[in-house]
Amino acid sequence: MKKPLLLLIWLTICCVPVQAQWLKKMTDKIKGTKSTTEVPADNETAHAKAEGEEEGEGDPLKAAAAHKPDPSLVIGGDDAVTIDSTYEFDVAVYQESTALQGNQVIADGGQDIVIYYSSKAPQFSIQMLSKSTSARYHFYADFQRESQLSITAINKVASGDKEKLDLENMEPVFPGETGYLSQLIKTGAKKVVAGVACEEYVAQNTKDDPRVNAKGTNHSLITAHVWIPMEPHTLFHAYGLIPDKYKIQIEKMRIEGSYAPVVLPLEMYLDYGNGDRVYTTTTEIITGEPRKVNIADINK
Repeated sequence: MKKPLLLLIWLTICCVPVQAQWLKKMTDKIKGTKSTTEVPADNETAHAKAEGEEEGEGDPLKAAAAHKPDPSLVIGGDDAVTIDSTYEFDVAVYQESTALQGNQVIADGGQDIVIYYSSKAPQFSIQMLSKSTSARYHFYADFQRESQLSITAINKVASGDKEKLDLENMEPVFPGETGYLSQLIKTGAKKVVAGVACEEYVAQNTKDDPRVNAKGTNHSLITAHVWIPMEPHTLFHAYGLIPDKYKIQIEKMRIEGSYAPVVLPLEMYLDYGNGDRVYTTTTEIITGEPRKVNIADINK
């Protein structure tokens, strides 16, 4: 009789801790399930906070940096056109333009300009910064993807359009400005600009042009004198990689005396209907210096 009684007491003593452990596990499991279900699946703020704490490893500074929103950049246009987010170049042409009203230089007028070319891929870019408004304009031409991209930004908010590459209507200028590259005619004059042999092209609109009003107060372009490299591959080393269909179009335009905007001018003189003038000169050309340009850089 004593042995069964002792065995019962021993089992009771041993089962208490086992039951306690089992009860604790179940309680924890229930709590875990409850805490998970209490966070809605669509609660993006809570979800982002949890991810930020994991990425920052508990450091609030790292967590904040990891989730700092990027400046706005919206790209629209032709959905069938594909573009890259980053382009690589190894030739940079730095330019500066000066604006004048009559004979007076306009303070903070004109633009700072950088033109990029690649020696490995048939692509180029031009970037402009307005000295007066700090507005930015970036243009990318990619012959391999047959695409062109124009982006404008001000106050770190940017928008752009992607289109199929069109040499006859390509005009890398700020929105609202009058383009002239598609109207250029060769004059036959030649000179050296920044160490590069160039030839002169001219575009003209008469005073009777509807874009130039009779009072002469319209800021529409009347005359453009530009100096363009005689040999495209002098700066655009990957010119030979341009697809044949574009080369045929470029050659046709050259024979007709017009200009395909594949290599951009190194010097420009623009005369507007209201008497304003803009001079653009090349200040420096850097070659053999690889660099990556991201289209989001326009917001930096």
